[in-house]
Parts: sequence; C-alpha cells; structure tokens
Amino acid sequence: MQIDIHYYATYAMARLAGIRPDAAKTIATASQYVDDAIEENIQHHENGSKLVPIVTAHSLREIIDNRDVNDQPFVWLPFHFFPGNEGTDFTERLICRKDSPLINELIDHYLDLHDRPFALELIGLAAHVYADTFSHAGFSGVSSRRNKVDAGSITPGNATAPTATYLERKMGSFFSKFGLEGGLWTNIRRTIISDTAETASGALGHGAVATLPDLPYLEWSFEYEQSSEISERNNPRAFLEACEKLHKLFQRFASRGTAHDDGTSGVNFGTVEERVKDILSFQNGKTERSEKWRTAFTNGQLGIKPGEEIPPYDHAPWDKQRDHFPAMDKPEKIAASNVYHFYQAASLHRHYILRELMPKHELVVV
Repeated sequence: MQIDIHYYATYAMARLAGIRPDAAKTIATASQYVDDAIEENIQHHENGSKLVPIVTAHSLREIIDNRDVNDQPFVWLPFHFFPGNEGTDFTERLICRKDSPLINELIDHYLDLHDRPFALELIGLAAHVYADTFSHAGFSGVSSRRNKVDAGSITPGNATAPTATYLERKMGSFFSKFGLEGGLWTNIRRTIISDTAETASGALGHGAVATLPDLPYLEWSFEYEQSSEISERNNPRAFLEACEKLHKLFQRFASRGTAHDDGTSGVNFGTVEERVKDILSFQNGKTERSEKWRTAFTNGQLGIKPGEEIPPYDHAPWDKQRDHFPAMDKPEKIAASNVYHFYQAASLHRHYILRELMPKHELVVV
C-alpha cells in the first residue's frame, strides 16, 4: 500500500473510530513513517549520548540493502510482509497472509500496551503492518522462489485506457531497472546452503509484480512460476476490508481509555462503506488518490463534521527532531519526541516478532 492508505485512509479511519485529531495525526504519521524511516546514521551528542535510528524501510535505489538476505528479516519481514505462518515448509510459513491469527495475536498484545508513552506510534506502526497483510498477501519478505512470477502472465483486468497506458509505462520502467523479477535477488535458501553462492534466483516481496498489489483500484491476475494456477486479485475488495479492519482496531484502541478518545462513540463504518468503495475505485496516482480522501473527509462525506481537514502528511518535523539531537541542551529530552517514540515502537515491534511471537509458534528466522 502507499501513502493514500497508510496515511490518509488511516487518519480517516482513526477519526471515524472516535480518536482525537491530534492523536489520529500521530497514528497516521507513524503508519506512513514506516515507509520513510530509511535514515541509518547514528546521531552523536557531545555528552556521549547517541540516538540510534531503527530502519524500517529501504529506498528502491538501495539495491545493495535490498539484496542483503541478512538484512531482510529485520526490515522487510517484520514491517512489510508479516508472516502468515501457514503451511509446513519454512519459506511457505513466511508468506504474508491477510488478517492471519498471528497478526491478530500481535494486535491484541499491542492493545495491552495502550498506556505506554509510545502507544500512539506503536498503534500507527501496527496499522501499517496490518494493512499491508491485505495487499502483500501471497508474498514474503525474504528472497524466495515462492515469490517468483511468470511476468508474461500478469494481466490487469479493470484498468481504463489511461490507467493501462500508465501501468504499461510504469512496469516497463520498473522491470528495465530491476529485472523481470523486480530485481534479481540472492535466494535465501541458496545463501544458507552456500555462503559463496552468487546466483541470483529468487524475488523479494512482490517485486516480481512491481507495484500492482499497492494500487487500491486494480483487479488483476498472474501466475507464480511454481504453479500454473492463476491467482486472481481484487484490490478494491481487499483494501475495503483493510479499511474496515483498521477502523475496528482504532475503536478497540480508543475503548482502552479516554486519553485519546474524542468523547464520541465514533462513526459506524457501515454508514460510510459505499463512499470508501468509491474512493478506492478512483484510478489515478497516489497524490490524486490522497486528495480524494482529503476532499471526501473535509466535505463531511466520511461521517465527520464538514470543514475538518486531514492535515497533509509531513515527516519533516520528525526528521528534524532526530537531526537536532546533537545540538540539544538536554539530550535526554529526546525521549519525549515523536521520532524517539517511533524508534521505541519499531524496536519493540521487531524484537517481539522475531524473538518472541514467531519462536512461540516454532518459527525461528533469526
């Protein structure tokens, strides 16, 4: 998913659930910041303190980072392709599944942490991971042959003529840059078997189908290389379900206490479902799709009083909090900032998944 869902739809769902505007903004910013926290340079203060960022994403330009199978379990797997834990084979169990029992166990645990100083950032981060299970289902966050797709089988179904032209150009650019597998990634198993293996044979995540899983309006199909069975994808239906589930998540969060509650009972998702469907069906770029959410929200079409706006996404204040750390008079005050809370949430999340939740279910990755 992209910014239209991870920030704008997330903000809207939080407000519809009865969460205050300021808290909804923090939640939604944390959700989108998962895709933007690519800075890894440690900030040093003259008193000896350090601010160590937690990297939760990589730019597509960072091919070296993306290829590193030792890095994948710490970035792609916990933050973007949450393992569904279905099947018997190790790599099969790593495949992301929408709304799996495992992701719901994680959510239950995080809701129990509602009184932590970084609770808003944690729920925002969880919202990102949860939403991605609806779009990234069927792919895993490690280099695996199970992610490989027959490029010739990719078929957009409901694209209008302008959209089809855009997708053809976009995918042509993507595959010319990264190859027909979204980049030829070193296969995780081959690396385990032989440290000197250099053969690139597997795809990472949904790189083999470019950005098609992230487009809310698209109905499409493809075939995995390992199976001749056609995989039919209905993104509008999956994204609608994701929005409804996010709404329920935020309702549960708001009910845990009044600290972030706006004093209302929120808005029933059913009353805005058709309008959400309409927004998700809009065939255009992520900037235009984001404006579609903002306009509907401000006009009162999503159950909130007309005139209230979704503030534009801006990660600069969080970046500045991080970058200003070396110049702070009292560096310990960084612990009260949003960016530090985000790093706390990301650190907890990565540890909980890799060292507690997955091993509990006999799935050891690191």
